[in-house]
Formats: sequence, C-alpha cells, structure tokens
Amino acid sequence: MPEQPLTLDAVLTDEAVLSTYRRMFAALARDSGAVVDDPVLVDIAETLFAAFAEAGEEWLTHEQMRFACRAYPADQFDNRLRVLKGLGAIREVFPKPNQLRYRASFTSVVGLMFVRRMMDDGGQSEMHRLLALEDLNVADPRTTMEEAGQSAVNLTRAFRLWALELVTLTMGTIEELREQAPKLWGTEEIARRAQGLHGTILTRWPELDRVCTDLRAAIYAYSDASRRAAGRLADSAGTTRNLTLLPTETWRTFAQTASRERLAAVLDGFVFD
Repeated sequence: MPEQPLTLDAVLTDEAVLSTYRRMFAALARDSGAVVDDPVLVDIAETLFAAFAEAGEEWLTHEQMRFACRAYPADQFDNRLRVLKGLGAIREVFPKPNQLRYRASFTSVVGLMFVRRMMDDGGQSEMHRLLALEDLNVADPRTTMEEAGQSAVNLTRAFRLWALELVTLTMGTIEELREQAPKLWGTEEIARRAQGLHGTILTRWPELDRVCTDLRAAIYAYSDASRRAAGRLADSAGTTRNLTLLPTETWRTFAQTASRERLAAVLDGFVFD
C-alpha cells in the first residue's frame, strides 16, 4: 500500500494518544524514557496527588508541594516533580509566564489507581469491571453489531493471553506460581460472566457466530488453565492446604544462603516455654 501523506489531523490524533499514555504512567517513570526502580518514587507521586485533591481549587505552589512531601529527601522530591511536570502529570493552572500554582492531571491519578489494583490482584478486578461494562454495552439497544463484534474480539484476545500465562505458570516453578496466585482468585465467576456475555451477543446478533465461537473457546481455555494452575498450587501446600507454607527447596536455599541475623529473625515474635 502506498504511504498516505501525513495530515495535521493525523499528527494531532497521534500526539493526543501519546500524551494520554505519558500522563497515565508518569508516576511510574524514572525519567522521560524509563520505569522507576524504587517504590518510594511512586509513593511521592501518590502523596502529591493526595495533596492536590485536598487543596481543591486553591491548587498548590511549589512550596506547598514540597511541604506535602516533607517526609521524603529533597533530591527525590525534585526528581519526581521534574518528571511529573515533564510528562504532563502536573501542570501550571494557566499557561502563562511566572505561573506559581499547579494542578494535577486526572488521567495520571486514574492511571496510578489502575496500577495499584493490578498490583493487588493481577488484573482480576479489571476483568470484572470490563465484563460489567460489556454486559451493559451489549444490552444497550443503541449498540451496533460492529461494536458487539469488536467487544467479542477484544475479550477473546484477553482470555487467550490470560490462559497462556496461566499455562506458563503451571509449568514453571512453584515459587512463581505462588507469587502470581492472585490471578487465580474468582476465576469461576469471571468465566461465568464471560459465558453470559457470549450468550447475549450470540442471541442478539446470530451473524457473529464465528466470532462468538472464538470467544467461547478462549473462555474454556482460560477456565481449564486456571483449574490446572489452582490444582498444582493446592497440591504444593501439602495436606494442610496452607498456601502460606513454602516448599522444601525454598527453605533449604534460605538456610544455606542467609546470614545469621536473617536466620535468627525467623524466630522473632516466638516465645518458647
């Protein structure tokens, strides 16, 4: 295909997309092109966003932002503020010279909330939210067949990738499976809701039978992979089914590599009679 000439509208659209991404993940950026490697830097961003929310229409000056983050070293605060301003997460209230007050980007706050939820359960809550929105969408009389088809395609892709990740975890080390255990929470409920959504689409638009077949296969693959991963996780816990117990090889490695202080710390909080 011959390349189409680049138009001003196309440039503006691309820039709008990139700008949204920059603001969404500004809190996680160490600089304009890299992710943070220190969780404290994310905490500073959250502290700043909370301060902006409390300030309301008064907004914040540089001194007020520094006061809100007074618990953190000045160099870390200056680095965070520079990055957040550079990526558009924090901006001047009005674009004019000698601007003294700043505001926080709503997109950045929502992006950080999304990341925190992903850290908590590996994406489970996001899938529940997505399925709830899609339920409402396909039930809306204004929804077209093309929109419903695109929803089914997107969900098919998500379930396929999720199933592949669970299969990989099942065949990997038990330590990695334990670390990713939140991905196995509520899988039956997610599959049930997805199957209900599939049924709604197929009932309203029988012409989408091929797309719905792909979605149904992806849901079944996800359900099967999640059951296999959960089974291996339960087996590794022993007869007590205590998933907090570590496998023998982990304790052996710890005992061989830990310092005396770390070994002694294992017994902190225990009293022996």
